[in-house]
Amino acid sequence: MKQVNMRTPLMLLAVASALVNAACTPSGPPLRTTVAPTTASEPPPSAYVAMLRKEGIGAAIPSSGKFVLVNIPSFELVALQDSAPVLYSRVVVGRPATPTPELLSSMSAIKFNPSWTPTPAMIRFEGLRYVPPGPNNPLGRILFELDNEELVFLHDTNDRKLFDPAQRAFSHGCVRVEKARQLAAWALGVPEGEIEAMISRGATYSVPLPQQIPVALVYSTRFPDEQGRVVTYPDIYASRVAAARTAREGEAVAAAGAGESGNTRTCAGP
Repeated sequence: MKQVNMRTPLMLLAVASALVNAACTPSGPPLRTTVAPTTASEPPPSAYVAMLRKEGIGAAIPSSGKFVLVNIPSFELVALQDSAPVLYSRVVVGRPATPTPELLSSMSAIKFNPSWTPTPAMIRFEGLRYVPPGPNNPLGRILFELDNEELVFLHDTNDRKLFDPAQRAFSHGCVRVEKARQLAAWALGVPEGEIEAMISRGATYSVPLPQQIPVALVYSTRFPDEQGRVVTYPDIYASRVAAARTAREGEAVAAAGAGESGNTRTCAGP
């Protein structure tokens, strides 16, 4: 009986399969699938931000995160979370001779139980003196540290009656905040009771914020109130801005002649 060699058909089958696979496989490097990048659409502005823009207030309020807005003519601070107001507070701003400037800054830390040191010009021309931390300090118990070259800050005060009048332009240019404790708790993300505990330590120390908070000081005589109604306010600096600029320049020249700093806009004298 003749023996059949089974290896030959198997080898032929393997060669045929290889040829078929080679015909189905593209030559050269593998093709890459390109996916078009997607761009996240910016959410529409909140109703509050839309209202501000309608009045010409161009502060770049982000759609998410924290933001502090101070409007000088309405003597008001608004804290915003995700572009919606969450806290309103009365403020005291600079008097016409030492006006609070418009600026964009950032809050980086909160100082508890600050001391207050007047500028050389304040000492020379107003007779003001250093005040240690405590109940008689014009900065109160809380100072919100801002990054700006104007030496302007937000802070508490020991004189609460200054928040009573409708027109509150009494400071050297810094902004006194009526609800300083509530603002500090919101900025740090802690209960208000914890702020009281931080104050009660008595020492002067700073607590960095978890994340810096943008702060805008703006000047608009038309500004929405807590009910969302746009209110018109007096132009408190209109008649004195030129005179104030001249006075500050004169003080600067006098202080420079005495070898002193003429900047009178360091947080709030009495």
